[in-house]
Amino acid sequence: MYYIYIVPENHYSILDQTGKVELKDYPELKDMSLEYNADLSVEFTELINLELEKVNFRFNDEVIGTVEINKNLNDLKDFAEPYIDEKTKEKIIRKIYPLQKEFLRILGRNAEVYDSLEDGRFYIDIYIKDLKTNKTFVINRNNIFLEFESGGPKIFIPSV
Repeated sequence: MYYIYIVPENHYSILDQTGKVELKDYPELKDMSLEYNADLSVEFTELINLELEKVNFRFNDEVIGTVEINKNLNDLKDFAEPYIDEKTKEKIIRKIYPLQKEFLRILGRNAEVYDSLEDGRFYIDIYIKDLKTNKTFVINRNNIFLEFESGGPKIFIPSV
């Protein structure tokens, strides 16, 4: 027995195991990480005056691509309804910024760059600007695993 299914388009999947973001200067910023579908997810407790400036894609210590964004975190696309943190009782606002097209642009629509990277570490550096002080800080996502899947028909044969 086997199953046939269609993958609609080429895409990258992300496993971000870096852990939670904790910034003592910005306690209202609760988390910033990558979702499985390559969206950048941002969680904060109140409207904040921070800007998502850019994202660098790095392989080992070399920048292989940059995404210029320059958007206030408050203006990013809503991601689900806010929720109440059970531990802190704070209302958590969730936003996303889609990066799938940028992964395809930087790493290749057919994994050309991605396949050429061989063994090594992939990192994402997220540049955030404090709009009050004009200072920029970097959130490093340094425990990231990527997978490329091409679009088209696929066959799945379960092992017995």
